[in-house]
This record gives sequence, structure tokens and C-alpha cells, in this order.
Amino acid sequence: MAFIINKLRQQPAWVALIIFIALCLWVASGMLKAQNENDSAKRKSIEIPLVKVTVEHVTAHEVTREISLYGRTEPDRIATLRSEVKGLVKEVHVQEGERVSQGQKIISIEKRDAVSRLQSAKATLKQREVELKGVQSLKEQGYQSQTALAQAIANLEMAKADMVSFELAVFKSQIIAPFDGIINQRFVEVGDFLQDGDKIAILVDLDPLVITANVTEINVHALKTHQQATGRMVSGDMLQGKIRYISSISEPGTNTFKIEVEVPNPDYTQMAGMSTELALPLKTTWAMRISPAVMALDEQGNLGVKIVVNEHVKFVPIDIVKSDSQGVWLSGMGQQADIITLGHGFVRDGDKVQVVRIDEGRHSSNSLSSKANQ
Repeated sequence: MAFIINKLRQQPAWVALIIFIALCLWVASGMLKAQNENDSAKRKSIEIPLVKVTVEHVTAHEVTREISLYGRTEPDRIATLRSEVKGLVKEVHVQEGERVSQGQKIISIEKRDAVSRLQSAKATLKQREVELKGVQSLKEQGYQSQTALAQAIANLEMAKADMVSFELAVFKSQIIAPFDGIINQRFVEVGDFLQDGDKIAILVDLDPLVITANVTEINVHALKTHQQATGRMVSGDMLQGKIRYISSISEPGTNTFKIEVEVPNPDYTQMAGMSTELALPLKTTWAMRISPAVMALDEQGNLGVKIVVNEHVKFVPIDIVKSDSQGVWLSGMGQQADIITLGHGFVRDGDKVQVVRIDEGRHSSNSLSSKANQ
């Protein structure tokens, strides 16, 4: 230590240098502290502005939850009429597209041969009846055997069967409608020769009209027969009917269940084969109608709506009840809510915001509907 002191006494410039460095460090530390204090004061004096969002007060209404399905219209019954006898087509009574009533003639087949055979069968039947009486009389007198009597009875029964067969052939030479409907297609003309089983016409019954669709395994348990249903056709016509059939077995590959909705169609004004959107009402729930533009996703990908509670943003997961041309009906937000309509994309759940209310004191469902229409 003494050596260092002696060295410094011999070279005083080192002492001045050390003093100078110490003074610089002391001054720099004071300036840095002052700068930190100034920065802290500035940060405290500057307030971060809140994000401004537009909020609309929405009131919920009781809405009927619906299942929407896509189906098509079909006839209630379809029958392919066929010939049961051989013969020449003598007369055609109806044209394609014409309505017919049950029992109405469609075509007539030449029946002269069948009538002649029927007359012959009737004469043979009378002969067999006389023969049986004679055998019975002789049997009582002991001149005929039991075998002869049995043969006479068998001949009589055969004659009866032949007469019934030819009566049926005469009857079936007139092809009649088995039920009310429309001749959708006809395969024969006058002069055609028909064999047994030849096609004659296709008869369809359009009253009631049937709308068929497939419902998922999730919703099938919510449906029941005789439940009301509404159908909207591509033409814009609205149909009202009831569920008449729900399949007990799902379709292979899709796991969907076939349903049929019965719609009255007494005037046959509606046609089969038309695409139809079915709406099946379920239970009622509280829901709000909003524009789809105000819906958003949270960090987990859940669909919901951002509302304001006590000037703080709250993300509310929602359930889509149904949709229409004016917006989407959502449940899960209670009976009233302040929904962020503008600025929801710049805030997150929990953020404090500056609220700007529109249409104060008025239910907002109408204004939201107008936004949905834009």
C-alpha cells in the first residue's frame, strides 16, 4: 500500500485522472436517475385510450326451434296397370294426363271369344247338373256305384270352375282404375294385341302429396308422427302437412332416417318430383335475431357474440336456433344483452372499452334486421 502511495506522489497525474473518472461517474448516475424519474412521470401522465365500440341493446323473443331438411315431393301411390287376359285393344277411354276416378274404364279389350267360351261353360254346367241328378237317382235305386257318383260330382265342380274362369275373363277385358288418380303414362293404342302381363298404363295418386326427406340420427328422436310440418317449394309455394311416417332403420352409408310428410292436394295443383325445403318445428326458446356479421370466434374456435357488461367485453358462446331472410336467431344470451355491432374485431374477452350506444331505449331487433338486409 505504501508503495502505491509513493508511486502516486511521484506521478500526481494519476491522482487527477482517478478524481476525474469518479466525478464523471457521479454526474452520470445523477443524470440517469433524473431521466428515469422523468420517463416514469411521463408514463403516469399519459393515459392509454380505450377502444371505442358501438353497442346495441337487444331483447330476446320466444322463437320456435326448427329442423330444416331438403326433400322432394312424391305421389302417395303409383300403380302399373297390366293385362290379365289375351286380346285385341278395342277402345281407349282415357288419355295421358287425364284424371280418373276409382272404377272408371281405361281401356276395353275384345271379349267375343271369352263371351262364347262363357256361354259354352254355362251349357256344360247345366249338363253336369242333370247328370249328377240322374246318377244320384240311380244310386238310390242301387243301380250306380259310389265311384260313378263321385265322378259326377267332380264333373259338376269342374264345370263351375270353368264358368267362373270365363266370367272373370269377360270382366277383366275391361281395365278399370283401382283408385282415384292421374294417368301419367299409357303404353297401348287401339289395335294393339295384349298378352298376359303386358303394361297398359301408370296411374299415380297425388292426393295426398308426400314430401320425403332424411333426418340425422341426432334429430330423429325429436320427431313424432302427426307432428306439423311446413314445406317451401322451389316455386315459392308453401305447403302445410303432418308427419305420417318415420323409418325405424337408418339408410346404409348415411345413417339418416327417412320421413314422410303428408300434404293435402285435392285439386292436384302440386306436382310430384319437386325439390322442397322442410321446416319441422320443435320446442320454443328465448332467442335474439341479429345480423351474422356480428358473430365472431374466440381463441378456441367457438362461435359466439361479444357483448358489453359493465364496460368490459364478454364473449358469449351461442346456439343458432334458426335463420331467415332478415338474420339469424341465437339463444344463450338470456333475455336482454348489449351486443357489440361495430368494433368487435378489435377487442377481446375482458377488455375495457368505451361504449357508444345506438337507438337508446328502442328494441334493436328491427335495426339489426335492417343491417342483415343490407
